[in-house]
Amino acid sequence: MIIVVAMAGLAAGVWTYAARPQQSGPKFAPTDGDVYIGVSTDIGRLDTFDKTAGIGAHPAIYDQWTTPDGAMAPTLANSRKKPDMTPMVSWNLDLTGGAVTDGSKDSYIEAQADAVHAYGKPVFIRLDWEMNADWYPDWNEPGVSPSQFIAAWQHVYGIFQQEGATNAAFVWCPTLWDGPGGLSPSAWYPGDQYVDWIGVDAYPQSAVESFILTGAGGLDDQEVFAAQHAKPMMVAEWAPALPQPDTAAAIDLLFDFAAEHPKTVKALVYFDFVTGGKDYTLADHPIGAAEFRKRVDGDSHFLMTVQ
Repeated sequence: MIIVVAMAGLAAGVWTYAARPQQSGPKFAPTDGDVYIGVSTDIGRLDTFDKTAGIGAHPAIYDQWTTPDGAMAPTLANSRKKPDMTPMVSWNLDLTGGAVTDGSKDSYIEAQADAVHAYGKPVFIRLDWEMNADWYPDWNEPGVSPSQFIAAWQHVYGIFQQEGATNAAFVWCPTLWDGPGGLSPSAWYPGDQYVDWIGVDAYPQSAVESFILTGAGGLDDQEVFAAQHAKPMMVAEWAPALPQPDTAAAIDLLFDFAAEHPKTVKALVYFDFVTGGKDYTLADHPIGAAEFRKRVDGDSHFLMTVQ
């Protein structure tokens, strides 16, 4: 999740990658103007979210976190509990000490790739999110540098290709925050050949609206970066947070952002948890929930199945 507030503008990075054939188009992206609705929540609260959000049987994307160096299987299994619900695995992979690039975790990574391959349907993988922050020591600076992160990401991506897990779409997901030393998120970008979606974590009440949208490194900058790299964009964590006021505006901020960028913004994944002394659950935001339902009700552009 995002903690917060100042951020530098995005700048394109330059890296050298191993050659790999380019995809014919963005992986699992809907047509322009269509947006997947998703949620991160405990499986036991999923029905409550669905009812509160007014989305019917299920969201298009269901996100869960792994334990550190944990298995993807639980998320894959939970996603099968509703028809055609696509899993997103927020994969907590420890990168410290070169433990990925030195090959010592290859058998573990191969096992995860094999599980995804066996799943046989689309799977989003949000590997080591918010890498540009400083609250995830297993993949943030100072323990892990941008170059180490990039090398590890490319190594993991390569293993998934070798294992035939081409049904995985890798989501590179920074936060709206400028990293230690003033590095922009782009310093951590693994390269177009290794990224399928551009993500961002953006909480509408974490800062003033002008910063979140148009400030340096805000949502508009992230959208420009995604467009420049011809990648679909996913807001992978977002939600209003009690004790901040329960308002329709906090919901509209993200829905309006998606509407203004129909060629780029393709998914909104709601963060439905109570954590860190804040309540993000949609059910505890009656005003926000009513606005959420109003925005999605009867609008065929909001999709509940990944294409």
